[in-house]
Amino acid sequence: MTSVRRLLPLAAVGFALLAGTALAGPSGRRAQPFSPAGLASGPASFRDAVLTGSRARRLQAVRRAGEWGGAVTASDGEVVQVLVSDSYPVDPALTQSLADFVVQLFHGDELAKAVFLVAPLDEIASICGPQAGGCYDPDSETIVVPGEDLPDGTSKETILVHEYGHHVARNRVNPPWSAEDWGPKRWASDEHVCARAAAGTAFPGDEGANYALNPGEAFAETYRLLNFDKQAWPTWTTLAPWNADASFYPDSAALAAAEEDVVDPWTGPAVGSWSGRIASPARPARRLLAAALDGSASARLTSAPPGASIAFVDASSGRVLAQGGRRVSFAVCGQRRLALVVRARTPGRFGVLYATP
Repeated sequence: MTSVRRLLPLAAVGFALLAGTALAGPSGRRAQPFSPAGLASGPASFRDAVLTGSRARRLQAVRRAGEWGGAVTASDGEVVQVLVSDSYPVDPALTQSLADFVVQLFHGDELAKAVFLVAPLDEIASICGPQAGGCYDPDSETIVVPGEDLPDGTSKETILVHEYGHHVARNRVNPPWSAEDWGPKRWASDEHVCARAAAGTAFPGDEGANYALNPGEAFAETYRLLNFDKQAWPTWTTLAPWNADASFYPDSAALAAAEEDVVDPWTGPAVGSWSGRIASPARPARRLLAAALDGSASARLTSAPPGASIAFVDASSGRVLAQGGRRVSFAVCGQRRLALVVRARTPGRFGVLYATP
């Protein structure tokens, strides 16, 4: 596994402001600057929400009611969109601290699409739900986080990084499934999300009763752990703060898969071609393929004798996974050794184009 990078020292990003006092708004509300130290402290006990429907509309209504901030140039030169509820006083140090914090996280070009909205806890409850500590709106790509820690000590940085994990998934692909609900391609494959969903031990997209077994939430938590200073938990046991079902707690392979999903996103299947000759109906042509990940597999006959057909077969068990005439497709779900089989009623040459995840 690629080792997890430690967060940059505070001095490297000029967080001298962290020693200052909290910011007080006109109504006495207070906000604290964002600090990498907050990511590795306190519990991780919170609910969040991925907004849809009326909740997403509520977010836009709250934003129209008043906010300040905008584009902030972070310590590394990246530009981050940071907005703050006008319940907090205008202070560039607050928005600067958030921008300097998030650029230290594992990220790709999806950061340029994110909008961060900092709000007091009562506004968080109004936007995200009465039990939520933060939320994410995939349509506007807005991350809503509190300006203070939760009453139980869960840090605002913990919540921010979890929500950014949702934003990463929003900007990754995992066909034929939604990366937002199932997790990005490599992590979801390593965690066997497809097989677990079929078995009823994972519930993609369930923000209700099965929240802890929602792989979308589990990936956001894995992303959060990926960004923790590894020295905080040298043994990486399940005793570390974790806010999803223990069955999703990441091992080194899951962390490595999540990191690769972030820094080198999966963009599409492996494609290839195959041609040959069918000698007789009793001797179909067969080609072994590797499926490194779960996802969509397909094949198409570009030429073939009359009455030809094509099939995907599990090379380990011999079970036919999908079959058809000129085209065939299916969702790879744990099968890693596949075989393409071409049959025809008469001898002749054939050609195939195929794609595997």
